[in-house]
Amino acid sequence: MKSIGIITNFNKDAGLKYTKELILWLEERGVRALVPMRIAEAVCCGTACENLTELYEKADFAVILGGDGTILRNARQMAEYDLPILGVNFGTLGYLADVERADAKNAISSVIEGNYTLENRMMLSVSHYRGDIPMGNYTALNEVYISHTRSVNIVDLEMSVNDAFINVFRADGIMVSTPTGSTAYNLSAGGPILMPDTRLMAVTSVCPHNLYSRPFVISGDDCVTIKVLDDDELIFSLDGAERIALEQCDTVKITGSEKSVRTIKTSGRSFYDTLRYKLMEGRR
Repeated sequence: MKSIGIITNFNKDAGLKYTKELILWLEERGVRALVPMRIAEAVCCGTACENLTELYEKADFAVILGGDGTILRNARQMAEYDLPILGVNFGTLGYLADVERADAKNAISSVIEGNYTLENRMMLSVSHYRGDIPMGNYTALNEVYISHTRSVNIVDLEMSVNDAFINVFRADGIMVSTPTGSTAYNLSAGGPILMPDTRLMAVTSVCPHNLYSRPFVISGDDCVTIKVLDDDELIFSLDGAERIALEQCDTVKITGSEKSVRTIKTSGRSFYDTLRYKLMEGRR
């Protein structure tokens, strides 16, 4: 029996109406729908899991009903369990989602029947140091962004790649993005778009205070080191959500992670088709 994890953004699916419909539809087809306990209690159906870890361990793949934020919040944990993700767009743009809500059941049927492909999305491995003391290790799917706590403040950041000094940047911040994240904040900041199946990183200074700063692309196996020069309130954020405080002379080291997020594709659209639709036609 197939076991499919269902994770829903409560704010996107009002009253969990579609979630319940989808669970009942799966159960009618002999598929076990694994859901977090609070969803099972709310809709009175599905196989309840005590926690998300249980869901990740038991599911053959996971369906995430929500927008890009919902996918990002869950993808990093799912990568630890090598769990494939099918994103269903309940948001606005939904660039990370493979299918729209109206096509969800057809897409899930295709996956159950084996008619799908998997994309391995590169992640970032992030290490925070205070002097020689390790302060924490993190992962990100979209980007790591170093900035002031107040977005209008310019910061001074020293950057090197593979221990080779690059420059001291004066900007609103510096962003290191994966190919997946290249179409998110990086794109808005004027950074390059990267093919999703490549192992590359885009380094983009946001609103640089000079005339020569340009984004650049490096290998996903390189190591970017960014040192804080300011004695002020700086942070680094992971995928625009988790925020970690920085102090003067702290360093953040960023490289490609050994882990990756496995996303399911059933739509048959090419990356360029998706890019055109999501970023141009879809906005109209």
